[in-house]
Amino acid sequence: MSIGDRIRTRRNELGWTQEKLAEQAGISTSFLSELETGKRSVGAANLMGLSRALGVSLDFLMKGESSGGPEEPVQIPGALSVFAKEAGLSFAQTLMLLEMRSQIKAYRSNDGGDNLEAFDWKRFYEAVNPFMK
Repeated sequence: MSIGDRIRTRRNELGWTQEKLAEQAGISTSFLSELETGKRSVGAANLMGLSRALGVSLDFLMKGESSGGPEEPVQIPGALSVFAKEAGLSFAQTLMLLEMRSQIKAYRSNDGGDNLEAFDWKRFYEAVNPFMK
């Protein structure tokens, strides 16, 4: 099953039209249609928006593997919120930055907790920005 197939299947489970999902994910209906039929590929920002709108994990959309039921609402750390406002980041970009941080953190040892309020979001954004396109 492709990413497009998983998106279409989940959209149908929710009883949503392509128009509704496109609106919720911040993409065009024509892009969604082409994505679902395999005529287009999807970048990280759009994939993040789709996963949030559909209430599924990125793992599920990319590989068909689920880490469990619907995802919990996202808590954006205050420090990230302040940085995102100063940098003029969209909500989708802010969520992507938080998700990227979580993915990277998952592959590293956790020696002393994860203080997201003290984290240097500006430096992290500068490092990962080329990959967010």
